[in-house]
Amino acid sequence: MRKSSATRDHLPNPNIGKLAVLLSLLCAQPGCGQPLPGVPRIQKADHRKILEMVSQNHGNVTLVNVWATWCDPCREEMPNLVKLRNNYRDRGLEVIIVSADDIDKADSLVPATLKKLGVDFQTYIDQDSTDDAFINGMDPQWSGALPTSFLYGKDGRLVETMLGGKSYEAFEKEVTKLLK
Repeated sequence: MRKSSATRDHLPNPNIGKLAVLLSLLCAQPGCGQPLPGVPRIQKADHRKILEMVSQNHGNVTLVNVWATWCDPCREEMPNLVKLRNNYRDRGLEVIIVSADDIDKADSLVPATLKKLGVDFQTYIDQDSTDDAFINGMDPQWSGALPTSFLYGKDGRLVETMLGGKSYEAFEKEVTKLLK
């Protein structure tokens, strides 16, 4: 059973002082609090923020990919998304990657996995209050299956929902139709 904070406050902990000293020494090192080079930055975002980014990208094609570290097809398709972004971002494609992992993995497992998969750009982690809120907010027709990519046209409207892991060629075919 979880103790209330009032009860917890009255329990002495001799290690608190030692921990504070250790943390202050660690944070005195150069680069403390800064992301490691090559590790993608992860921001928390709910479905409203993701859809706002899509609408702000008006005039460009936007692909929003929802994935998770524990999802094999998600990890397998990620290099295809990186390649797609690199090949088409100068032609009007924005790729937004959103992790469906638990929010407490935002600073550990998610960035480590993304780095391993070659992602070196800003990504996001879902912070909606429930999975259903995120799923229904992104697309009420979406089952929540992962991976899923939402493809938005230059006008910001959802053009296609791509369920399951996709090849580079499958992504490229759909994106190039919209970039014309």
